[in-house]
Amino acid sequence: METLKNLEIGKSAVISKVGGTGALRQHFLDMGMIPGVKVTMMKHAPMGDPLEIRVFNYELTLRKDEAAKIEIGYKEKLSDSNADFSDSTAEKETSTASNDLLTSHPGLGEDGKYHEKETETPLPDSTILTYALVGNQNCGKTTLFNQLTGSNQHVGNFPGVTIDRKDGVIIGHPKTLVTDLPGIYSMSPFTSEEIVSRNFVLKEKPKAILNILDASAIERSLYLTMQLLELDIPMVIALNMMDELTGNGGSININEMENLLGVPVVPISALKNEGVDELVQHAIHIAHFQEKPVPQDFCSKDEAGGAVHRAIHAVIHLIQDHAERAEIPIRFAASKIIEGDKIILNMLDLDFNEIEMLEHIVVQMEKESGLDRSAAIAKMRYSFINKICGKTVKKPHESKEHLRSEKIDKILTGKWTAIPAFILIMTTVFLLTFNVLGAFLQGLLENGIDFVTNLAA
Repeated sequence: METLKNLEIGKSAVISKVGGTGALRQHFLDMGMIPGVKVTMMKHAPMGDPLEIRVFNYELTLRKDEAAKIEIGYKEKLSDSNADFSDSTAEKETSTASNDLLTSHPGLGEDGKYHEKETETPLPDSTILTYALVGNQNCGKTTLFNQLTGSNQHVGNFPGVTIDRKDGVIIGHPKTLVTDLPGIYSMSPFTSEEIVSRNFVLKEKPKAILNILDASAIERSLYLTMQLLELDIPMVIALNMMDELTGNGGSININEMENLLGVPVVPISALKNEGVDELVQHAIHIAHFQEKPVPQDFCSKDEAGGAVHRAIHAVIHLIQDHAERAEIPIRFAASKIIEGDKIILNMLDLDFNEIEMLEHIVVQMEKESGLDRSAAIAKMRYSFINKICGKTVKKPHESKEHLRSEKIDKILTGKWTAIPAFILIMTTVFLLTFNVLGAFLQGLLENGIDFVTNLAA
């Protein structure tokens, strides 16, 4: 069987099997490398490793030895590879995304779907409203944190690890505390940063979650969002970089996305400080009134989705009392132990008979869905993401900046031009440093020292 490692540049293929073990394999699945998904080989690094592939409308970089673990079925020309995962595994949706990004959407206390679970009594006014700021890497999380807190922040380390922890008070709201967590792609720990972020959300129990998404890579960002929704913690979604999306002809129907996800969604541009005030209002409101996400059924109606749906609900009934004792959200716990998350399984402390029954449920699900346990859950999530995007997102055209970057990359990272370009750049830097600019600055410094020496004498 041919592997992704050998896929030619400009060609596409469908993933037939995902190899690897443990956290690495789970990481592949969380990033969208699922059986049945179409991938395109975009380019190789100058020395041939790593490789850049395109999956779910975003680019992903893999090492060659990682790509060798992913088997592919068939190839086709790049021009014919624009079909996506939803063609065969999710319900086909007709996009109803509004061209007007700034249409009004449910505000505080209005009849938005996500207000159905508002508690009867709000938290006392003296309560410190704690927030976890969660999002993928490079989605603008730190920029938003700085806009929210200004100078009202301090930096330390998470207990037991040397990973930076930033806490800050929202400007104008002294009874708040926001913790900027390390960037993560899923709640399945693969790196130490992901372990820290998951443990903080599960054990520190913040009053609410601020989930920041990159609007230009919505499919990738929503995977983490779906896992956060299962935690049943009040949450508001910040769609960042909306100015870039709309500037390139894209749009998102905010109202419809709120209805489908069951939580408030606020379009923002953290860099320009646009929409941040509205985000703060929603964040204060949902935390104070403890408005939890409206429960969603993420499973599609096809045969595989039905199998996952039945398995999740069977596991929920099996582990409900254990999850309550361990203080783990029941839906999150069910999904994770079906995936095979041993950390969550140990926390539930199931007896032998319950573990045996759990394995029978998983085996039956695998038989009906035709996928292994981890792939079935990942496919369920991406199917729901495709449904959301099909109904709410109008994709932007390729930006001028990206096109310009691609043209530059063809020279700077080209197979035959990269090494000469590197040598030319480094030679230029060397000459400027030690000949032209360096000699001038050296002379300037010497004259300055002579002047100060004479002055002191």
